[in-house]
Amino acid sequence: MARASYESTMLVSFVLLFLLSISMAESRIVSSGIGMNSALICSKIYGANIGDTCFSIMQQFSVNPQAFATFNPNLNCDKMFVGEWICLDGSSF
Repeated sequence: MARASYESTMLVSFVLLFLLSISMAESRIVSSGIGMNSALICSKIYGANIGDTCFSIMQQFSVNPQAFATFNPNLNCDKMFVGEWICLDGSSF
C-alpha cells in the first residue's frame, strides 16, 4: 500500500513538473513576440562627456525620453560617467 502511494506521489510530481515546464516555455514564446526579449542594435552611439546629463543628451540629439529609455534600459542617469556609451538610435529584432 505504501509503495502505491509513493508511486502515485511521484507520478503527480512528474506531471506537475512537466506542466510547469510547458508553462514557462509558453511564457517565453509569448513575451518574445511582444519585444520583451528582443535584442537592440544601436545605429548611433555617443560617449558621455564631462557635464552631460541624460536630459542634455536628449536635447542635443533630439531624442524623445521614451526612445532614450528604450535604447538605454540599464542606464542610470544619476550615475553617468565620462566615456559611458549612450545609444541614440537603433532598432530591435
